Amino acid sequence: MKNKKVFTVYIGENDIYEWSMNEGKDVLMPQIFKGVKKVYSKELDEIHVARVETSIRGQKKAFDFWVKDDEIEDTIDKLMEWSLESENYELCSEIKKLIDSAK
Repeated sequence: MKNKKVFTVYIGENDIYEWSMNEGKDVLMPQIFKGVKKVYSKELDEIHVARVETSIRGQKKAFDFWVKDDEIEDTIDKLMEWSLESENYELCSEIKKLIDSAK
């Protein structure tokens, strides 16, 4: 099996929770949506979509983000909520089409 390169972002000494809940959403959510589409199209159980690297008390740490088939409905709900809040109606439409095609 090939080891595919995962989308990685380094956030310096920023708090991972604060970053991922605020400005990082604009970076992570599109990657998560790509993962959702791959899970559906390739019938995968899970896919590694992103890695966020940070420095905590001088130590490098990495946080991985996965899309998992058994959690996909919650993930899609969060994607839709984020796309509506950010007024990204094109993505809302893509999410809706994906939901409809999965039924």
